[in-house]
Amino acid sequence: MKISNLILPLIIAITVWLIYYFYFAPTKELGSFENFDTGSEINQEINVKIIKDRGIEKTADGKIIAFLVSDRNNKIVKVVLHQPVDDEILKSDVVELLGHMHETNFTAKRISVND
Repeated sequence: MKISNLILPLIIAITVWLIYYFYFAPTKELGSFENFDTGSEINQEINVKIIKDRGIEKTADGKIIAFLVSDRNNKIVKVVLHQPVDDEILKSDVVELLGHMHETNFTAKRISVND
């Protein structure tokens, strides 16, 4: 097989990898709540920093149902969860949320730890 036959597939593979690495790869970079429309029910992802020293609300059995976070502009928002979660999320500084804004609260459908 000639090396010239491998050049185009190699260029395509490198291009796909670069697009993934710079655009789709997970990151710990904080997002901004300014990108969210408070009147929209469309779920979006955002990385935020948990404020661990205040605002954590728990159920009677100790699961977290709400907490405070800050974005890259230091805007503080209360996150309300659809389903209670264990306090394992508090071990991470940055979490990824999937949800939408309601006035000053963020309703999270999913929360993921970014380690």
